[in-house]
Amino acid sequence: MIRLITALPILLALTLTMAATAQAKPVASVGSWTLHLAEVDKQLAHKIYELREEKVQEIIVNHLLGLEAKANGIEVDQVLEEMVNKKIPPLSDADVSEFIKANESRLPEGGKGMDDKIRGYLQKQLQQNLQAAYLQSLTRKYNVTYLLDTPRYDVPGPQDLVKGKKDAPITIIEFSDFECPYCRRAQKALKKVEEKYGDKVRFVFRHFPLPFHKKAPKASEAAQCAQDQGAFWAFHKTLFTEDAELSDAAYKKLAKKQKLNMKQFNKCLDSGSYASRVEADKKDGKALGITGTPTFFINGIKLVGAVPFSDFVEVIEKELGN
Repeated sequence: MIRLITALPILLALTLTMAATAQAKPVASVGSWTLHLAEVDKQLAHKIYELREEKVQEIIVNHLLGLEAKANGIEVDQVLEEMVNKKIPPLSDADVSEFIKANESRLPEGGKGMDDKIRGYLQKQLQQNLQAAYLQSLTRKYNVTYLLDTPRYDVPGPQDLVKGKKDAPITIIEFSDFECPYCRRAQKALKKVEEKYGDKVRFVFRHFPLPFHKKAPKASEAAQCAQDQGAFWAFHKTLFTEDAELSDAAYKKLAKKQKLNMKQFNKCLDSGSYASRVEADKKDGKALGITGTPTFFINGIKLVGAVPFSDFVEVIEKELGN
């Protein structure tokens, strides 16, 4: 036993040395450039976490549904149908008309003849939202605690589109798309964060126009042109309103309203001088594994989607040590 205990430090040192050697192992080369295993594993670390998180969520949901099935004397595959779907009220004609009116500029032919399709879309969205809320209520009911360590991402690229104090303890970097309805929806939660935490939070905006949002890249370019004259956040606020029109004419009208130098702004927008910047942001986002918007990094901790205000608070409070 004494010999084994004495040998443990040597075995541990040998194991660490072997691990370090493996990490330093080259796995590919291009001319004089060499790719090492350590770099591959560094990029895979976040992917492994995301896969683990997804599987943990799946297993927990199945377990919660099993508990509810037993409590209500029904089969597991009947829980969502009985507890949520059957209780969802049908959408009224007024609900459909209100959606069409609010999104008229973004719908083909202003949404004419699309009532049934829109009704189905809205009903599906309502069902998904209510199911998510029900599952969230089960995590509270059964006192679910997540213990998987959250990784931090090192977010590369510029942080010039910034609002807040440089020395703020919390930095929220948002990769976003001006044509994305979920990005628009997320602004309400971000506004609450700003109101609650004030100088403790700084906000950084990064461009990530999605491939199927054809108007988004030019909207980002327009916002960058506005930034040349210190008006990025004014543009940002307007472009994320419900009735914002996304067109060159609208951007120029907004620039005039903001009393910008129109010759400078028009030249910037018409020349596409910031197209490469927008693409560079998008490239950085892809390297971070971003596939949808909005995606946030709170001091490097990733949040995806139009998450509620409470999700921001949960992360921020932990970062502040509260």
